Amino acid sequence: MTDERDTVVTALARSLERSHRRLGELETLVRQLAADVTSLSRSRPAPGDALTGAGDDGREPAGGGWLLAEDREAALTGMADLVEWVEAVYLRYPDAELPSCWLWHPAVVEELWWLRGAHAAAYEDSAGSWQRIGDWHDRFRPGVVKRLRAAVGGCELVLHAPGGEQAGAPSLAPLADAAANVADAWTTRRLLPEPSDPQLAAAEQHDRAQHRKANR
Repeated sequence: MTDERDTVVTALARSLERSHRRLGELETLVRQLAADVTSLSRSRPAPGDALTGAGDDGREPAGGGWLLAEDREAALTGMADLVEWVEAVYLRYPDAELPSCWLWHPAVVEELWWLRGAHAAAYEDSAGSWQRIGDWHDRFRPGVVKRLRAAVGGCELVLHAPGGEQAGAPSLAPLADAAANVADAWTTRRLLPEPSDPQLAAAEQHDRAQHRKANR
C-alpha cells in the first residue's frame, strides 16, 4: 500500500513540475509578445507625421514618400539625407548606376527614397533583423537597380532641356474625365459604363503615343 501511495505521489510531483515548467514558458512567451507589441507601437508612424520628421524615438516615419511631398522644409532635409545615403550606401555597389539627370526623374527619387527607408528599417537596432537585412540585399536593392536601369539607363540631363525628349509637362492619367462615371457605375451597379465614341478616340490617340514612345 505504501509503494502504491509513493507511486501516486511521485506521479503527482512530476505532473506539478511539468505544469510549473509550462507556466514559466508561457510567462516568457507573454513577456516576449508584450515587448514585440511595444516595439511595433513605437515604430509605427503616427497619422499626420511630416514627410521625414523623426518620431519621439528618433526613427523616421514613411510619410507620403517623395511623390506626395508637400512640406518644403521636410523635403529639403529629406533630399539632403537621400543624397548623403546614395553616396554612402547605394553607389558603393558595383552594379548601381545613376544617370546625371536622376534628380529630374521623380520616379527615380521615389525608388531611392523607399530603398533608403527599407535599409534604415532593416538595420534599426530594436526592429531590424538579419532576415530583413537579407531581404534588402537579395531583393530590394537589386530590384531597384534593375528598374532604374530599365527606366532611365540611357537618359541624360540634356534631354530635360527645352526641346528635349524629357521636357514638357508631366504625363496625365488617360481619360481622367471618365473617372467619375466609372466610380458611380461601379459603386451603384457593380458594372462599368460603356466607353463613348470620344473616349474611344482619345484612347486610340493615347495608345498610339505610348506605342511610339516604347519603340524609340
